Amino acid sequence: MCVKMGGSSSNSSSATVLAAAGVGVVIGIGLPPLIRRLYRTIETTIHRKDTTHAVRAGLSSATSIRLEQSKLDSFLSDVFVEAGCSKSNADLVASVLSFADSRGIPSHGCNRADTYINELASGLVDGNAEPVVSRSSGCCAVVDGRNGLGAVTSRLAMETALSLAKEHGVAIVVCHSSNHYGAAGYWAKMALDEGCIGLSFTNTSPFAVPTGGKTRAVGTNPFCFFAPAANDNFQLDMATTVVPVGKIEVLDRIGKPVPAGWGVDREGGNCTNAEEICKAGG
Repeated sequence: MCVKMGGSSSNSSSATVLAAAGVGVVIGIGLPPLIRRLYRTIETTIHRKDTTHAVRAGLSSATSIRLEQSKLDSFLSDVFVEAGCSKSNADLVASVLSFADSRGIPSHGCNRADTYINELASGLVDGNAEPVVSRSSGCCAVVDGRNGLGAVTSRLAMETALSLAKEHGVAIVVCHSSNHYGAAGYWAKMALDEGCIGLSFTNTSPFAVPTGGKTRAVGTNPFCFFAPAANDNFQLDMATTVVPVGKIEVLDRIGKPVPAGWGVDREGGNCTNAEEICKAGG
């Protein structure tokens, strides 16, 4: 399009109309396909079967049960008390598990309850143990979990870290003789709620198979980082494997196949059988 500069008002007006019409035609023709393509991309990303949404989708059937979080807390607490926990410890563990379920993370919610109960019933974990700060120096401390519940140990660790951080500006607290502590984000959120940056890490039993291998060598070892910001915040809670083990366990429970690329069988080959991955693969 050529627009004459400095002509009469009528010519200028005509050129403006023509220009606007041309742009309108381009937008009218080009925009709808772009919108449709963007919509398909978003839909594919959200619902694709090779993402963690596969786990949530498996729990969205008509048989799924929905209940108030407070009722779930009460039920879980009663179960843990029956398994040998003190009431205060049972309440905390129940809160940690329901926290994960309420955030759409079933891998670290009630899915973990039976493991905890079996460990309590067999005496592998002491449901009444109270952790202690065994050593403290400046902004650093060590917590002895006394083979108690991981959640109980982690609460003391984070409370100690927050206290030290407010005194020194930063704090590092490590734990030993502890057990599974639930979703790492629960502990980082304690710091976030106090206006602090929170980091939470843990090791796990070996489950990850090195690329090209078939033997479990390292744990899923999650990394968690929460930070406050003006009118917002940043939250990251992730495993260092493709997905947490719990997501495989959820699909095993509900009898669904595992998306390709999540795990391997006992020979190191790509596997979509959740039971094989959990029991023999990685």
